[in-house]
Amino acid sequence: MEVEKNVRAFLKQKGIKQAYIAKSCGWTKQRVSNLVCGKKKMTADELAAICEVVGVPYDYFYHPQVNSK
Repeated sequence: MEVEKNVRAFLKQKGIKQAYIAKSCGWTKQRVSNLVCGKKKMTADELAAICEVVGVPYDYFYHPQVNSK
């Protein structure tokens, strides 16, 4: 899914570590890795949790090129 790719690119661009997301959400690092690498399908709740941690609106990762302007 494109969303996972956008989340991964955002984290890299902002220098946000997957370990930080994991700790903030109460997840394992492996879970975060599986989500952002597309090995596990990301649920709406998981996406919402990541958005909350990084401080972006829920729909941000659906249209990142629009949001980056």
